[in-house]
This record gives sequence, structure tokens and C-alpha cells, in this order.
Amino acid sequence: MVEEQVAGVILAGGKSSRFGSNKALAQYQGMPMVQRIADRLARLFPELLLVTNTPQQYAFLGWAMTGDRFPDCGPMAGIHAALSTVSRPAIFACGCDMPLVEPRLVRYLCALAPGWDVVLPRLAEGPEPLYAVYGKNALPAIEENLRQGHRKLGLLFASLKVREVGEEELLTVVPDLGTFHNVNRQHDLAAIAGEERDDG
Repeated sequence: MVEEQVAGVILAGGKSSRFGSNKALAQYQGMPMVQRIADRLARLFPELLLVTNTPQQYAFLGWAMTGDRFPDCGPMAGIHAALSTVSRPAIFACGCDMPLVEPRLVRYLCALAPGWDVVLPRLAEGPEPLYAVYGKNALPAIEENLRQGHRKLGLLFASLKVREVGEEELLTVVPDLGTFHNVNRQHDLAAIAGEERDDG
């Protein structure tokens, strides 16, 4: 299985300022949102990691955890921490606010990973860097960017081998793009409360 070469990673380092509380712990279908994501990834990957600077909040998951080596540097620092920690040559990085993880699409992205530094979905509104695959070959460029104070992932991608996966290609794998729905505000969570995806 291609997933044997990839670790499943949840990035839970955001401040949730627009949500008003820690959105990773917000209830979605009777469980914390992060638990739902964790359950999906645990079915796909033999190695699992949560990146957080508040590990005590996530002890209930029973996952291995690590914190940022570059504090307050956003998602790039979380990706750096994950790649620096896992034993597999690549990670699938998922934000803690994307509860509609679609296993078929995750497997597809992982299958594309060999030969690329990043496998990056790109929707009409832009890339989805927190639903993407990163290889350890990207680690030196990520660390250099962080050391120079550059936090924008777009700048990083310009220096890496990136396999973009556009909407048309994504829709050959899944019937719609709802899997990319992320929760930034309370009403975002309410909007997807009735949705259920279990296409293992």
C-alpha cells in the first residue's frame, strides 16, 4: 500500500481567532472535530502524528505529538515539525478544521507522491496546502524559509517540485469537492453539520 510510505499528520497549531474557541475541539456529529479527522487518518496510515503546542488538550486521542521548532510561524512550521519527526519519507498533512476527510482522495494524492516534493490540490479559489502531501526532500527548503522569516507557503512552493492536482482531476476521484470544506467560523460548522462521508 502506498500509504505505508506516508505518515498521517494533523496540524492543530492555529489560534482559532475567527471561531472564538479551539475549533479542533468543537463538536461535530457528537465528537470533537479533530477526533473525526483522527479516526479517518488512523484507517489509512500506520504512522500518525499531531502537531500542537498544547499537547495536554489532545491527550484523549492517544496519538504521538510534537510541537513547532519555529514558534508562531504558522502552518509552514507545523509541516516542518512533522517532517522532522516522522520516520516515513512523506506526510499527508491535514488541517484540524477539515472534518470531511475523503479516504479515496487521500489515497490518490499519496499515490502521486513519488518523485515530487509536494502533491498539492488546487481549487478554483486557490491551493489547499493543508490537505496535501509533503516529502522529506522539501525539508531543507522549508527550514531555510523559516530561518529567513518567510512564512508564506506560496513562496516555498516556487522553489520545490510541486505536483498540482486541479479540480477536474480531483473530480475523477470524488463526486464533489466538499472534502475541502474548512471550518473558520461557527456558521461554517453548522453548514456541514448534516454531511456524512464514509467512503473508506
